Amino acid sequence: MNVIADFIGQIVQVFYGLTGDYGIAIVMITLSIKLLLLPLNIKQRTQLEKQKEVSQKVAEIQQKYANNQNRMNEELQKVYAENGIGSMGCLSTLIQMPIMIGLYHGIRNVITEDATSVLLPWVSSLLLSDTACILPIATLILQIVPMLFSYMPCFKEKQMQKTPMGTIIMILVMNGMFVFMIPSGVGLYYLVSSLFTVVEQVIFLAFTH
Repeated sequence: MNVIADFIGQIVQVFYGLTGDYGIAIVMITLSIKLLLLPLNIKQRTQLEKQKEVSQKVAEIQQKYANNQNRMNEELQKVYAENGIGSMGCLSTLIQMPIMIGLYHGIRNVITEDATSVLLPWVSSLLLSDTACILPIATLILQIVPMLFSYMPCFKEKQMQKTPMGTIIMILVMNGMFVFMIPSGVGLYYLVSSLFTVVEQVIFLAFTH
């Protein structure tokens, strides 16, 4: 993990050398890594959509052949054979986790005490938390937006599974305890990352049935 953090820290320093602003450097490294991981994310989302379709077919077969166990097993085997679900979703998550953790530590390690950014003019140092709470509140909103898509009329035709409001509130509370305490430089990474995820989700929904 230290190797990844050190490598990412060096890239942040390169971007800082180009821009002279740690905030912009953090945005650049975050977007670069998110774009590199985009093919994996697309594959993961596609797999999840495929799993939903398979689950619907399985439910239909179980209902149709409820009184014929042998026929049910035959039909289920056909569905599983025709719609093989790979492990790309899990693989994608396993690949992304050390990268994202390394990104967190890499950013935190290279920021200097006097580092500021034109992107966060109200913050006196990127090593300090945002006492104005603008950054953490914006991040929390962006983090729950994808979970609220299923409640929006414009996405109703996508037949998305709704995330229970209790779960959304619990995520807000848990993430809130974290984002309000982290340095603003790391918070900027989470903000950009969350915004990228929202845009990615909207585009994916726009091009899927």
